[in-house]
Amino acid sequence: MQTIDLLFAGFASAFQIGAFLTVVVGLLVGVIAGALPGISFVNAMAMALPFTYAMNVTHAMLFLGGIYVGGVFGGSISAIMINVPGTPASLPATWDGYAMTKKGQVKRALTIAVTASAVGGLASALMLTFLSAPFAKFAMKFSQPEFFAATVLGLVSVIAIAKDKPIITMISLLSGMAIGTVGVDPLYGQARFSFGIPEVESGIRFVVVMIGLFAIGEVVDLVATDRDLRPKKADGKMAGASFRDIWNVKGAIARGTGLGCMIGVIPGAGATPGAVIAYGVEKQINPRGKEFGTGVEAGLAAPEAAKNATTGAAMVPLLTLGIPGSAATAIMLAAMMLQGVNPGPLLFIMDPSMVYTIFAAMIIANVLMIGAGVGVAQMFSTLMRTPPAILAGFIVILSLIGAYGVRNNIFDVHVCLIFGVIGWAMKRVGFPSAPLVLGVILGPLAERYFLTAVANSRQDYTVFFTRPISATILFLALIFVLWSLWPSVRSRIKRQPA
Repeated sequence: MQTIDLLFAGFASAFQIGAFLTVVVGLLVGVIAGALPGISFVNAMAMALPFTYAMNVTHAMLFLGGIYVGGVFGGSISAIMINVPGTPASLPATWDGYAMTKKGQVKRALTIAVTASAVGGLASALMLTFLSAPFAKFAMKFSQPEFFAATVLGLVSVIAIAKDKPIITMISLLSGMAIGTVGVDPLYGQARFSFGIPEVESGIRFVVVMIGLFAIGEVVDLVATDRDLRPKKADGKMAGASFRDIWNVKGAIARGTGLGCMIGVIPGAGATPGAVIAYGVEKQINPRGKEFGTGVEAGLAAPEAAKNATTGAAMVPLLTLGIPGSAATAIMLAAMMLQGVNPGPLLFIMDPSMVYTIFAAMIIANVLMIGAGVGVAQMFSTLMRTPPAILAGFIVILSLIGAYGVRNNIFDVHVCLIFGVIGWAMKRVGFPSAPLVLGVILGPLAERYFLTAVANSRQDYTVFFTRPISATILFLALIFVLWSLWPSVRSRIKRQPA
């Protein structure tokens, strides 16, 4: 009952004109930053951090929280409309969302995406409000072996995306993991695969690879095939999704939301593994799983719900333990500490009004996100009416600026262009590029967790199987692999001569 009273007081504070406008402005900044290819919402939060100096700590958290909520969804706008994910977590939106766009169902896809994202984010915000303490106690049990197991689960989920090309997909995944090892070893500090080039020693950033493969690669393919990026109209109109369409994917939204809440609360997991795992699980469970990648609504709804469900969940360890659950919440932690506020269990006792104002603002932001997402998507629809050549030039310029802005390094621009050509070649020969990106993103995480866990256990490689939580997650990963491979194995057995 006390939680309800505090939450109502938080709503009263959040709806004050100054606080409410702070949330709205942050939400719009996040959606736009996430939607622009190459400019992630995390960069937007980092650039917004100095502006929080002039705010009180509550308004600073509301501003950054609005950017966080809006940015996680915003990347799906460009992913659905032009096949360029604005954020890594929006990568699964390109698989079925862009396929729907090519069918002339862009508004339908965007409506499903924003609704699923809002539901996932709202459920996550409610979980943050009512279940912070129990989830925080569970997250305290996680250490390096559990983080490694969770990352492995994200990697093996790529098999569910493999469709009928498991070997080619695994080659792509392993290539991405190899690219992720370029640079300095995280444990021993030795340069790997740098070939004496100083710039290479700093590593290849997954954001640069992603921009090159999808944005530049898409433009090269556009120029080479003289293809029109503008979506086709279906039946003379661009209809949005009806209530029945949303209701038909309620199961996918519910499953994605549940997975996102569970994965998001794990420090270091984030929205990308949540979205990828949700897509893989939904592909196995859904009756239309074999059609995923061709424009299936559930294949879009599940990862959209999951990635936004990680937003509130990632703030659980931040506010209750002072442990950031993602890069975005690390920036929020910095903002709190700059204001002289140390998050943790005592925060709920010393300043509960601030805590519950943040909870209320997260709920408000997820409700307002529907309008903000539709508005920014409409802006992108107007942009897409421009001639393809001009649109392609805009994408290239924006992508190169985004690649340069990752580290303010011209080397990243060269890498982006190289992967643009590689992405185009992979697309022309039917070699999947999504597993490569996932390998670049999750491979280094798995390596770091593995090496640290082994070092902390004094070279005991059984540590992953003797700890109950990590062993359970790895067992689930094995079941996931076997479940994914069984259809192809069964079909081969049937083709065997009697």
